[in-house]
Amino acid sequence: MQFTISPVLKNFKVLVGNLCLVVLVGCGGGGGSAGTPAGGSGTSTGGAGTGISTAVVGTPTVVIDIRDPSGATTSSIGSSGIGTASAKLLDASGKPVAGRLVTFTVDATLVRLSPASGAVLSDSNGVASVQISPLSFLVSGAGSIKATALIDTVTVSGGRDFQVSATNLVLRSLNVGASSLAAFGNRAISVQVAANGSPVTSPVQVVFTASCGSVTPASVSTDGAGNAFTSYKADVIACAGTNVSISASSVGATPSSGQISILPTVASNIQFVSTAPAVIYLRDSGAATQAVVTFKVVDSNGIPQPNQVLTMSLVNSGPGVSLDTLGANNQVTKTSDSAGNVSVAVFSGTVPTPVQIRAMLVANTLISTTSGILTVASGRPVQKAASIASAKFSLEGLNFDGDTTPITLSLADRQGNPVPDGTVVNFVTQSGVMIPPTCTITGGTSQCVSSIRTQGTRPANGRVSVLAYVQGEEDFDDTNRNNVYDPGEPFTDLGNAYRSDINNFSIPSANAVVGNFSFRQGLDFSVPRAGAVVCAGGENGVANTCDGVWGANEVRKQHLVIFASSQAFFSTPILGTTVSATVTIAGVQTEVFYRNSVDIIVRDANGNSMPTGSSVTAEPAGGATGCVVKRTLPTAILNTYDPTRISISLEKCLVSDAIVVTVTTPVTKTGTVVGVPLN
Repeated sequence: MQFTISPVLKNFKVLVGNLCLVVLVGCGGGGGSAGTPAGGSGTSTGGAGTGISTAVVGTPTVVIDIRDPSGATTSSIGSSGIGTASAKLLDASGKPVAGRLVTFTVDATLVRLSPASGAVLSDSNGVASVQISPLSFLVSGAGSIKATALIDTVTVSGGRDFQVSATNLVLRSLNVGASSLAAFGNRAISVQVAANGSPVTSPVQVVFTASCGSVTPASVSTDGAGNAFTSYKADVIACAGTNVSISASSVGATPSSGQISILPTVASNIQFVSTAPAVIYLRDSGAATQAVVTFKVVDSNGIPQPNQVLTMSLVNSGPGVSLDTLGANNQVTKTSDSAGNVSVAVFSGTVPTPVQIRAMLVANTLISTTSGILTVASGRPVQKAASIASAKFSLEGLNFDGDTTPITLSLADRQGNPVPDGTVVNFVTQSGVMIPPTCTITGGTSQCVSSIRTQGTRPANGRVSVLAYVQGEEDFDDTNRNNVYDPGEPFTDLGNAYRSDINNFSIPSANAVVGNFSFRQGLDFSVPRAGAVVCAGGENGVANTCDGVWGANEVRKQHLVIFASSQAFFSTPILGTTVSATVTIAGVQTEVFYRNSVDIIVRDANGNSMPTGSSVTAEPAGGATGCVVKRTLPTAILNTYDPTRISISLEKCLVSDAIVVTVTTPVTKTGTVVGVPLN
C-alpha cells in the first residue's frame, strides 16, 4: 500500500523524555515504500526513496554555587563572613553562555547582595557572580538564592538553599589609658570589635558607660578597621580619688571593661558665700536672733571640694554671742558637703555688735578666710524713737471723696538702729479709710507707709485723728550701760494705746504736737491689754492700765489730718501803711494817698487750713488803673493745720482802689474770689 505524506508534516518532532525523534519523510520519484530509504540510504534526500533518522539534544540550564571567602563550597553564610554566589549558564548543548544578563534574588531579611540590584552579566565562562553577606551580625535563619536568565529564548532559573548563622562578636583591645587622670580631666578611649578573629569591616554599634563621670559620645559605630573611638571626662567631683570603671558593650558580644584611676583634688581656697540674714537682733527681742554663715571650699580651678575639714571660730563679737550652739562660743569643726559648702549658726547676745567668723582648713592651716560682717542690732521699736508724719496736713475732703495723703511711721530700736524687716504696723483712723490698714517694714528702711483717703462720715470740725501702733518695748534708763534691762532700772510703764478723737485744740497751737487727752470710754478707740496697775499711761496711753513691769508694749503715735472745705473764707483785711504824694489833676495840684500792702487770712469752712497746695493769686480790681500787685506771699497754701496769712505788696494803688484775691483748690479746682478794698 502506498501513501503520500504532505510537505506540512516534514520535520515533525516527537519529544520523548529528553530524546527528540525527527521523522523525515520523503517521496521518491520511483515511489519507494515507507520506511525504506531511497537508494539504500538511511538519511532522506531529495531522491525518490524515503528514510527515518534520530538525534538527542539537552535543555538550557542555570547552576548556582555558594562559596566562602576561602573558595570552598558552603551552604552556611555568616560565620565565614562575606561569601560569593555564582550562577553558570549552559545552553541546550551544555556549552557556557557568555554575556547574558543574570538576575539574582534573595530573602532581604537575612542577607544582602552586592551589587544590591543582583543584576550581572555572565563572563566568557558563562559564570555570573554576586557577593552575599548577612544583613547583620545578629540575624539567623534559612533562606534561598535564585538566579534567572534568558537562554535561547527560554527563561531559565536555578536556586540554592542556605543557612544564616549569627556571628559571634568579640570586643577586644579596650584602651582606657595606662596613667592616672587628673580630676575633671579627659582622655580618648577606644575598643576594637572582631568577628571570627578579624576586625569587623561593617559598622557595629558600641555603647560605652562609666561608673563616674561621662563618656561623650556614649554610642559610636566602628570604623573600617573595627575600631570605636570616644572620650571620657571625670567631670564629677565624686570621681576624684576613685577608680572609675569604663565598660564597652555591643549586642551579641561579651562586654569589655577597664579602669581609670582619678587623682584626688586639692583644696586651695575657702570662699565666703553668705550670711543669712545679714542682721539679727538681741536675745528676747522678738525678732530673728540666729543667722547662718556659709563658706565654700574649692580647688585652684574653683571646683567645689567635698569632705574637707574646717575649723570655725568667732573673730569679734559682743557679750553672749554664740557659735553653732546657743550659749557656746568655742571653736567648732565642720566638714564640707558634696557642694563644698560648710555652714555654721551664729546666735545673738545682749549687746549690739558686729560679728565675723573665721574658717580655716585643717589640712593646710595657711588656707583661711573671714566672713562678711553680721550685725547684731537691738531690735524692737521703742516709744522715744518713733515719729509720724504725712505728706499733706490738709486734704480737700470735707465735701469731696478721694483726696489722699501718705502717712509714714518711722521707727528705731533703743540704739537708733533699724527695726527688723517684717515688723508690722497697724493704722486706724477716725474718718476716711487707711489703705492698707497694715503695712510691713521691708528693705531695712525702718519705716512703714499707709495712705488716708477722704470718704464717709466727717467730723463736724473737719479734724481727723490717725493712730499708728506696733509691737515694741517700753523705754528704760540703762544705768549700767549693758544694753539690757536690769531690775530696778527706771522705765516708762505704758498703758493701753488709744486714739483721741476730740481734737478740740485752739488754732494757735494747732501746729504743735498733738497732746494727750483724757480717754473717753466707749468713744475713743483703744488697743486692749490685760494691765490694771495704777499709772499715768504714757503717750496716748489709757491711765491705770499698766502692768507694772518693763517689757513689750505697743509703740504708738497719733497724727492729725484736716478734711478741708473746697470753698475759701477770708478774714477782714489787714491794711498796710499809706504813702501820700502830690499830683496835678486838671492843672490843679492834689495830694493823693497810696496803700503799700494788704494782708488777708484764708481759712476753710471750719477755720482750718485750706487744702495743702491751694493756689493764691491777687490782681487789681477793675478801675484801679495805676495799681500794681508787686508780690503775693505765699502763692500756695503751705503744709499746715492753721489758716494762712497772705501778704500782698502793692505799688501805686490808691486807698480808693480794690484788689481781687482768688484761692483755687488743687483737686476740684474750685476757685473762691473775694474783692479786698484798700480803704
